[in-house]
Amino acid sequence: MSWPIKLRLMSLAITIGVTLLESVMGSAAIALMLWSFGVASARTLLEIFAVVSAIISLSISIYSHLWPSILSVAVKRGSA
Repeated sequence: MSWPIKLRLMSLAITIGVTLLESVMGSAAIALMLWSFGVASARTLLEIFAVVSAIISLSISIYSHLWPSILSVAVKRGSA
């Protein structure tokens, strides 16, 4: 049975929010260390880690929402 589109979109939005928060929290410590050692300015680090966090969040969220449908197709074919 498939979820309605409204629930799928809500689940995707929640997953993106959670993974984005985790990515930001993980990269904040790295950025703080790089800034304190004078490797880069705060603005540069903010821009870099914003892009990296968005990429990580989207890759995790999209894959996790595509995987159940790929798995269900494989189960129906008998290859899983």
